[in-house]
Amino acid sequence: MVKTPLFKLEHLTICQQGTDRKPIIDDVSFSLAQGQHLGLIGRSGCGKSVTSHAIMDILRPPLFRKQGRAILQGQDIYTLSGTEKRRVRGQGIFCIFQSPGSALHPALTIKQQMMEISTVIDQDQAATSDVIEYAFDRMQLPIRCLEQYPHHLSGGMKQRVLMAMALLLKPRFLIADEPTTGLDVLTERDVLDAMEIMLEETQSACLFISHDIRIVKRVCPDLLVMQNGKIVDRCTRDELTYRDRAETTREIIDAMGVA
Repeated sequence: MVKTPLFKLEHLTICQQGTDRKPIIDDVSFSLAQGQHLGLIGRSGCGKSVTSHAIMDILRPPLFRKQGRAILQGQDIYTLSGTEKRRVRGQGIFCIFQSPGSALHPALTIKQQMMEISTVIDQDQAATSDVIEYAFDRMQLPIRCLEQYPHHLSGGMKQRVLMAMALLLKPRFLIADEPTTGLDVLTERDVLDAMEIMLEETQSACLFISHDIRIVKRVCPDLLVMQNGKIVDRCTRDELTYRDRAETTREIIDAMGVA
């Protein structure tokens, strides 16, 4: 018996208002099973982040969705009311954005934001504090960070705060949009270690977006390659070096020296 996918993106097409140019995202479709980790790679500007924003339904003008469905556990997210969409974001879909500071409230301490997140999980105050400290320990974050504001933290620490939030929420579907951008190699390693721990504990399906194929290969056994808003290749990480790969795939592999 074929299992119903946890998430399906069907024929997503994104255009720009007031222009006759070709779509920015052109008829993109893929699916994710429970616990599957799928990489989305491609050149900068090819449409990867726009795809993630479209899935979350947070596109900003002049971009608009011309067609497509984003189906999470049988329900099209685009048909939900604003209140229902906000309810889905968190334990349904959780996104770790490229700029983690934009996802954290600058005027609230990390603890206040963690406590706010924890209100959606049915626990008493004492249990919540224990769970938050456990999440920080698993993400290798000092407890002192709870009393600090986002601007006190480094980029890598902010990313791990978001992962600690995901550890609390246990989303069914997690999007990681270029989570290691701008990080040094040691901090990058720490963030990826934390992400692997978080994904193992939550068993979330994951769409991992990056231009760095080496990072994607570490996290994801299955890969999509995007070029100019289209999916031009689908393969496993073991199939990357096959001769029949798409030209874009070969260019990325050659440029990064990935075997």
